[in-house]
Amino acid sequence: MTRFSTIVRVLALGSLAACASTAPTPSHSSGLRWSDDLSGSVRALGERAVREEGIVGLSIGVAIDGQVVFAEGFGHADAARSVPATRDTIYDVASVGKHFTAAAVLRLVEDGRLALDDRVRELVPELPAHFPDATVEQLLQHTSGFVSGDLDEGAPPPDYRRKRYGLELLTDVELQGGEARFAPGETWVYSNAGYLVAGLVVEVASGRRYDEFVREKLLRPIGLDEMTVCERATGDRMSAALRRSEEGEVAPVPFIDMTAYGGQGSICSSVVDLLRWSHALNAGRVVSPGSLERMRSPAVVTGTHRTTEVPYGYGQRLGHLGAHAKAGHTGTFDGGSAVLETYPGAGLEIAVLANTRGADTPHARQLELEIAKQVLGFVETPVAAQRVPLSDEQRLVIEGTYAAERPLVASTEGDTLVVVDREGKTLERLTHVGDLRFRRDDRPDVLEWFLLDGDRAGWWVYDLRGSYLEVHRRVTE
Repeated sequence: MTRFSTIVRVLALGSLAACASTAPTPSHSSGLRWSDDLSGSVRALGERAVREEGIVGLSIGVAIDGQVVFAEGFGHADAARSVPATRDTIYDVASVGKHFTAAAVLRLVEDGRLALDDRVRELVPELPAHFPDATVEQLLQHTSGFVSGDLDEGAPPPDYRRKRYGLELLTDVELQGGEARFAPGETWVYSNAGYLVAGLVVEVASGRRYDEFVREKLLRPIGLDEMTVCERATGDRMSAALRRSEEGEVAPVPFIDMTAYGGQGSICSSVVDLLRWSHALNAGRVVSPGSLERMRSPAVVTGTHRTTEVPYGYGQRLGHLGAHAKAGHTGTFDGGSAVLETYPGAGLEIAVLANTRGADTPHARQLELEIAKQVLGFVETPVAAQRVPLSDEQRLVIEGTYAAERPLVASTEGDTLVVVDREGKTLERLTHVGDLRFRRDDRPDVLEWFLLDGDRAGWWVYDLRGSYLEVHRRVTE
């Protein structure tokens, strides 16, 4: 299982991610107010997660208009349950670290040392021959067409246990075992290997190691001295990374040195420091406001007949919760989960870090979404009330086989989209809510929609309210 494992659709959580850039946080007060009732609700959510839902330890942080209004830990930071998790506990934040790689690239662009349309193979000619001739921007947007290989974090290769820097990372399993399945710019497919390469691009352009550049150019200037890059914190403040078995047993995951992840996600942080990072980023103190706008603009993919937009920027997932635009990222690995989200128009930032995965433990993004709904007063409209008839012409437009990391078949029954795997097994059923958009009756946060490429749909988008994304490209029949 990789740090960003393919998440089975039936466990999904999410909604419509708008293809519009998310603006920086406004300088004026958002008008949101925190209350003792909200503190009690969030505290109850955290306590439930460790008491009833299998998480050993987690921390939750919430900020409004740049001020931390809630930051607490729940449960324990270790498997023996001897060290309490607190607001200051440090966790491996996994792919939330893609924020930092994207920001590092943009700083180098601002300094004139790199261009987003530079070809990666010219910058890193040592790349394996099967890696595509993509641009730097395509790496950041996950539009290089490269599908990563699979890293088994339960049995990592021996060299993953030692420190590796620079070109030593070219032995990466996800890079060496991946393949260029699509042409650069043709579609969106999440690629850890692409971000590992982006970290190497930072080194080439800056002349420094990735961890040194991020630490000295991004973190220290904004006072984040306790956030670590390519290494774990020492002592009791560093949380363990734990896996819960189907039998309920909890054990630490096998050790992998943080340098192994490089640009794909090698940051360790507390929730408070993640909120400080988020606020500095939104305030234009990490990259310029223009770079931040570009960071939060949707990726553009080019099909056979037209171009279209996908809700992912540079290391930023883009979405909406009701009328509120959001941007951020999740992190997933065998020993924990993480999420950092900002709702710029509302002045709201939320960080959730958890140290346990497996056996139906909730992902940090699920907890974040519950918190955001409470703070923003979001009320879900029942899917049945949104049903819109699906015409015969629309059925012909969307039906067919689509592929990304795995192939899926879109079929229909009346106004229902039926998702089927290549073996004919039905994975889910969704209700048409208009404009080739579909929701699940049992999980209304799930939204799937189709984008046209000529007379037929060319892309099938799967979204979890900006917290998770898959895009499948139509397979020529």
